Amino acid sequence: MKKLMMSLCLCAIFLASGITLAACGEEPEPEKYTITLPTSSDYSVSSDKESAKAGEKITLTVTLLNQELNLGDIFANDILCKDNYDGTYSFTMPAENVTVRVKTSQIEEVLTTSFVWLDEDNLYTITPNGAETFEWHTRDINITFADKQAMTIIKDTITSSNHTVIPDEAITFTPVTDNDLHSASGSNQIVKGIIKINPFQINPGTTYLTMEFINGNNSYGSSNRGTLIVKITVVPYGELTFETVKEELVIDLFSELDYKTGDKFYLRICDNDHIDGSSNPSYTDYILTMESIRKLTVEFDYIMGHKYWFRLVEGETYPEIEQGYKEEFIFENNVVDGDEESEYTGYYNGYLMYLEANDRVTIDAERNPALEN
Repeated sequence: MKKLMMSLCLCAIFLASGITLAACGEEPEPEKYTITLPTSSDYSVSSDKESAKAGEKITLTVTLLNQELNLGDIFANDILCKDNYDGTYSFTMPAENVTVRVKTSQIEEVLTTSFVWLDEDNLYTITPNGAETFEWHTRDINITFADKQAMTIIKDTITSSNHTVIPDEAITFTPVTDNDLHSASGSNQIVKGIIKINPFQINPGTTYLTMEFINGNNSYGSSNRGTLIVKITVVPYGELTFETVKEELVIDLFSELDYKTGDKFYLRICDNDHIDGSSNPSYTDYILTMESIRKLTVEFDYIMGHKYWFRLVEGETYPEIEQGYKEEFIFENNVVDGDEESEYTGYYNGYLMYLEANDRVTIDAERNPALEN
């Protein structure tokens, strides 16, 4: 009884003197430790707790703000946080104050490997679909595979680093076989591929596509797999602009044609490789006047590497083009330089190209004999 009275008295003394005890006869309250988060313009970090006791689970939310970076490991002091694969990371609170660290690394493009590579003429600045565009023009990226005689199956995984700009579900992959390129004379070997991006699902901004391809017939060894990384920039519809140069086209009308100096002709020059969403026009119209030497001359804006076609009609009015329409004039091939199978300066099989700026191509024209029938 005396011992009990003594304990009660000691408790009263401690309380009166301001000394705090957990409770007379109870365990003391476990100590809480602080959680310090980093600040950066490249990423944001938040925590579900500002402080915690040892042994408590802590969940961090990490959001990458700089799309030029890869998000790496997350540490709480020297503890590697668990990646929950939903933008959150977790760790168990130690018996000490914690400082969170975020590791990042610069994304580096990989445009070619020994197994697969990106084609040189790909366009990596693209646009969403326009509000008044009714046709579906996918934004395509073309790749080529190394010659694998037995590759008839390809496994692909393609992801976007910024789903606000290009979500993964906007991306599809289509393998291209030798048979697709050469009809019946080809084989079913996969030789190329097309990454198609749905323009209705993308938004302006920057993202990186990581594209992993594996030979489905033989995945053994690095020669049967490859990973490409490419930066894609999406700009608003109509703001994609291509640099142009000045080129000259001269149409030489045969002397047998009954035209005289001062006669008018309507010429429409069309960009056969026009990119949907670009600010460059798909065609340009000109009213030309016959020169004394039976020539029609026009200077126009040309996008290097593009093929153009044109239509010439007599008079100053463009005709209504209906099914069965017959061209008024036909033109002779005239390749001045280059390879008509790829790039050239001249006119070949209906298409006009230039290899250099400020060049001239002269084409002979005659009236279409089919108009006489």
